[in-house]
Amino acid sequence: MNRKTLLIAATALVLGMLLTGARAQAQEPPKMPYVFAMYCVMCHKLGVQIGPVGIYDMISKSGNPLHEQYIRNNTRFGFNAMPAFRVSEVTPKELNAIVAYLKDVAAYRKTHPDFNPAKATQGGVKQ
Repeated sequence: MNRKTLLIAATALVLGMLLTGARAQAQEPPKMPYVFAMYCVMCHKLGVQIGPVGIYDMISKSGNPLHEQYIRNNTRFGFNAMPAFRVSEVTPKELNAIVAYLKDVAAYRKTHPDFNPAKATQGGVKQ
């Protein structure tokens, strides 16, 4: 390769990385799936002490990373205060959507630490 070709390739690579970074900064927050809003958010919203909110960062209460299989097992079989959800209540496709949503929120919160996916409402009334 000659010097000019190498310079053009390097410039294109740097510009591509800059544009990708700018696009990642401007991304939209993940959309909450219906099944999460229906079954999960009542206990896992920020400001409610029923369920751990570390799931939004994929971190356990002890500070260890949460594996997606841990979330699947707890959702399907329950654990402590976490109820078990049958396949007739949360289908495998919906469970995949829950896990994907939590992973997306954790990734989004790394670049937007102030993002709160589900805040507790004042007074607990419908709005």
